[in-house]
Amino acid sequence: MSRAAFALFLWLLSAALRGQPALPAEPAQARPPDRLHALLAAADRAVILEGAFDFNSNSLLNEMPASLWRGEYLNHELRDRSRNQLRVRNSAGYHIDARISYLGPRQKDWRSEISVAHHEHMGVRFPADLYNLTFYGNASYEARRADLGPVAFTRMRYQTIGFGSRHLRQSHYVRVDLVLGQSLDAVDLRWADLYTGPDGRVLRANVNGTYARSDTANSRTGTLNGLGLALSGRWQLPLTRSKGLVIELEAQDLGFCGWGRASQRLERDTAIAFEGLTVDNIIDLDQALLGEERILDTLGIRFTSSSLTTWLPFRLSARLRGRINDRWKGAITVEQRNLPGYVPQLAFTGERSFGSRTDAGVTLSMGGFGGLRIGLNATHVLGPHWLIAFSTPHALAFITERTRGAGATFMIAYAL
Repeated sequence: MSRAAFALFLWLLSAALRGQPALPAEPAQARPPDRLHALLAAADRAVILEGAFDFNSNSLLNEMPASLWRGEYLNHELRDRSRNQLRVRNSAGYHIDARISYLGPRQKDWRSEISVAHHEHMGVRFPADLYNLTFYGNASYEARRADLGPVAFTRMRYQTIGFGSRHLRQSHYVRVDLVLGQSLDAVDLRWADLYTGPDGRVLRANVNGTYARSDTANSRTGTLNGLGLALSGRWQLPLTRSKGLVIELEAQDLGFCGWGRASQRLERDTAIAFEGLTVDNIIDLDQALLGEERILDTLGIRFTSSSLTTWLPFRLSARLRGRINDRWKGAITVEQRNLPGYVPQLAFTGERSFGSRTDAGVTLSMGGFGGLRIGLNATHVLGPHWLIAFSTPHALAFITERTRGAGATFMIAYAL
């Protein structure tokens, strides 16, 4: 997202705030913000099932991670297509979320909520030389240096059990979650380079960074390697009465996780030189061949075990939304995630109502881990009790893998 677009959004928001008189926090009989809230407002209880996956990158084409995930051979042409997209600052990341929520009986304007969720988030920021060295080797760097840093990488898996309240007609909600940490990998490589001498006979590397990870003995789903707390909530502020113009401020998983004493940490600031091996007796190779333990000792790769505390990959967002007429409504959203490589993302959404049961719309987004994407969304109410919704942040990904970014979200709500 460009700075100009972000500044324009803030200017429009401040102008709207300055131009409107103070309004009551909650107008009488406020119109529900969407079909989900309208369905829930008429029900006594409800169950909501949600799922989301989103991958994005500003350089890697979808065919690269897709082939890695499927375990396929990466031919030269496939690797070249992503290499041609590389830039000075490269980023990639994904998030996977699944949640089931139960909404209890109403108590005045609020109702209680119990929620269980699974989360997996990853973000990485890397230079072009790191990609080239990983997928092509160091032959092309003969007699010159490859700049492999700075690099930042975070991948975290965790589950949450939450209790909170949700407003009947407006989008307010608040929830406190117990965080069950499953696994963590975090790299902060402030600098790294590799010099390859002529004919590859000399290798010199400089490394300055840290690597932290949770207990590696077991990281399967259901494993408890950390505990923490998180706060999630959204508050709706009305700006105008006529068009229903409101601003929504939201935080998701704003909290921390403390990882146990079996967690590991490695910190290195060193220079490493390799100038070949000398073999005195080719018949006796026991002293010439290097085992894993000897290599680890030579490179100084020894982890220390200790507990550690990290922020969760929380999400902060602000949305300006309103109705254009009885059929059309729009929104502008800016969000930021606590993940390496993620920059503020700006999204413009337009949505149209088709009859009394269906909404469909288009979203134009830029920023985040990648660039410009065009998404689609649809919501449909099935009778008095059911609602289904589906969206994708990048519709082109369903047509070709030679694009950047892919994802889908769904929601099923049953109102009792």
